[in-house]
Amino acid sequence: MNLRAIANAAIQPINPNLPVTVFVPNGYTVDPATLRQVPAFIETPGFGNVQALDGDELKQADALNIQGTLRGVYLYGAVAGVIRPDQQPSAELEFAHGGVSGRWGVFKVFETWQNWCKVGVVYQVAAEEAP
Repeated sequence: MNLRAIANAAIQPINPNLPVTVFVPNGYTVDPATLRQVPAFIETPGFGNVQALDGDELKQADALNIQGTLRGVYLYGAVAGVIRPDQQPSAELEFAHGGVSGRWGVFKVFETWQNWCKVGVVYQVAAEEAP
C-alpha cells in the first residue's frame, strides 16, 4: 500500500504538487578562471508538495542554526542533506512556479521511506540567479 499516494491524492485539490528539478550532488569540477572547486550536480525532474514545517521541525532547524525562509517538501524518491564525512554538499531543489520559485537547499531529511521522503529546505537564490 502506497500511503504517500493516498495522502497526496487527498491534498491535491488544496495544495497541488509543483514541478521541481532536483539537483543531486555528483562531485565537483574546477573553474578554469579561478581554479576553485564548483559542485557538480545531476538534474532530475519531478514533482514536490511544498508545505509549512511543524513546530518540532522548526525546533530542529533552530538547533542547526538555520535561518531564512523554510519549507517542508514531500518528494518521491530519496534526497540527502549534507553528508559531512563524504564532503558532499546537500541536494538542491529548484521550483519554477508558484510562491516558492527559486533554488532551495536541503538542510534536513525529516522522513525517508521506501519510495518517498520529506525534506526541510531553505531558500537560497531566485531562479533567474541560479547557476
